[in-house]
Amino acid sequence: MWFGVYQALKRPIALSVSRFRLAEVARINYDKKSLSSIDILVRNSSNTSIKIYTRTGDRGDTSLFNGQRTNKNGAFITALGNTDELSSYIGLAKEFALEKDIEFVDQLEKIQCILQDIGSLIATPIPQNLSDNPERKVRVLERLSFNISHIKELEVWIDNYSDMLPPLTNFILPGGGRISSALHVARTVCRRAERSIVPLVKDGCIDAQVLVYINRLSDYLFTVARVASLVCGKKEAIYIRPKPTENPST
Repeated sequence: MWFGVYQALKRPIALSVSRFRLAEVARINYDKKSLSSIDILVRNSSNTSIKIYTRTGDRGDTSLFNGQRTNKNGAFITALGNTDELSSYIGLAKEFALEKDIEFVDQLEKIQCILQDIGSLIATPIPQNLSDNPERKVRVLERLSFNISHIKELEVWIDNYSDMLPPLTNFILPGGGRISSALHVARTVCRRAERSIVPLVKDGCIDAQVLVYINRLSDYLFTVARVASLVCGKKEAIYIRPKPTENPST
């Protein structure tokens, strides 16, 4: 599908796109033949109708941006789906937080944009035959790299919010109000996304810094979930070892 969008832009016919959004396709400069910016996409598609369905994936496979066909239950699409689901849950938490005008709303939206970029990186695996062309290797790796400043920014946010929270003395149970609960769900989906990205990093298909970001993101989501409970005046539920029931039948 990713390759199909690029091909569609080369001819004046109805533009077909996958559910993984136009922005993801235009975000990555894979090589000289690829899209150079979102402006190209907008310019080429301004006078064309856009269809959401394409029928090319009706048999359970799809294309990555480099044209590689892959099963929809394979490693790449699983990681893409988990990342997309993570962004969706963050979006839900963001809408809840917006109702209370909590300060981290803008941070959540920026994170969604970064996850969009991560989706583009997952859909554009690093070629494995670059060793015979050092110059191309440098060029491609630069274009498919993840900016580590995003990781440092998450760490700053985590540290700043941690300073305003009471210290952890017990395990916290997910809950603590609607916003906090939504963020805890996002946190657990983030861990699932992390697990699905691990094999792609181990195989050298995507920048290892993507994995670092997703790992740090789960810590951020845990922290802001606690912040949400504090700001909304909700009590955090802590783990207490349940006592065995003496007479379960009564």
